[in-house]
Amino acid sequence: MAAQFHSQKVAGGLTEARFNLDVDGELVPGALFLPADLAEPAPLLFIQHPGMGSKDDYFVREPSMLWARRGWICAGIDAPMHGDRASHDPLAMFRDRDRMPVVAAQFANEVHAAIDAIATQFPVDQARVGYIGYSLGSMLGIPAVAKDGRFKAAAFCLVGEGGLVGPATGEGSVVPGLSNVAVRIVGKTNDELIPRERMEALYDALTGEKDIVWLPGGHYEIGADVIEAAGAWMAAKLA
Repeated sequence: MAAQFHSQKVAGGLTEARFNLDVDGELVPGALFLPADLAEPAPLLFIQHPGMGSKDDYFVREPSMLWARRGWICAGIDAPMHGDRASHDPLAMFRDRDRMPVVAAQFANEVHAAIDAIATQFPVDQARVGYIGYSLGSMLGIPAVAKDGRFKAAAFCLVGEGGLVGPATGEGSVVPGLSNVAVRIVGKTNDELIPRERMEALYDALTGEKDIVWLPGGHYEIGADVIEAAGAWMAAKLA
């Protein structure tokens, strides 16, 4: 799993590092921000884009820069079939739902490999690793965080049981793997894609430290309120 990092200075005393990570023969494009003068181990925060998006979405890139100014390392990768992937077809996994478990497992391996690669290049405090996902970023993120075992906190926005997440309880559920992760669920009161009962089923199944926040609006309204709800949780848990 080789990684190539290409760094450049950006405004505000930050370094942006673009990278390509080879995982199982597929190149995974990623980007991260960190303080230009960072020397001591710092928290690592993954921020993952929604469906049809990429690591360069506003609500990934701007919070990454904001929180990097707090002294964090903030990273995101293009999800399978998204962004700068060689095979760009964001709707493919939804056309063939049998592919969902395969894609979820693939993304989990990529997140695991990305943490390893970033930690070899930059001073990561591996006791303070966090994850924020928006919609698809949460659907893929829940299995990935549950499997990895190194995440201290996660904020899963606009997500519920089913689909890429799988069942909240019972055989095949990945939710027990989150028992040692402090989890915040961020939901929308008028979400037209994820019914409230599916969000509540996911929340109810969590057995560790947890919190749920309801915000007004629909599924596709990822604004400052969602970003701030996720960021406040991270600020408290990774401080």
